[in-house]
Amino acid sequence: MSVRDLSESIKVSIGEISKSTKRLLSASLLVEREGRFLAEINALKEWLCYGVRYAYPAETIGFGRGMPTGWNCPNVRTDIMPPDPPVVWGVSGGSAEGSILRPIHESVPFAASNDELLYEVLSLMEAIRIGKPRELTIAREEIATVLKNEKSPWTDTKQT
Repeated sequence: MSVRDLSESIKVSIGEISKSTKRLLSASLLVEREGRFLAEINALKEWLCYGVRYAYPAETIGFGRGMPTGWNCPNVRTDIMPPDPPVVWGVSGGSAEGSILRPIHESVPFAASNDELLYEVLSLMEAIRIGKPRELTIAREEIATVLKNEKSPWTDTKQT
């Protein structure tokens, strides 16, 4: 996928993608192999499971219509009972009414609406940001399962 395609698919400027790529490479969350950028899965898992919660604390900003996230995401299937009212990312035309959670970036709902796997991972990340101890454990296990999936587009199956 080209930088331009990525920019259009997640509604982030080309310049912001370039800067983000440099930060991710510097933080060892991304590696370059044979001209392709790939996620460094162990580092990414650690960041999503333990770092995001502190770097981007959860902030609810009211009540309204939006896209279900966290345990309310239809792609996340666990034994956790989703909260009622649901947790949502505020978007016009959303499918649920609930407590609006500010996403880590304004483009998150758009990007998630275009990619089912990304939607699942971002929703699990939100479950970590807002979760209690039992929920954190389950969300971390689910993220680890998704990231180690051999069909994940973010990994190189030849990686050790």
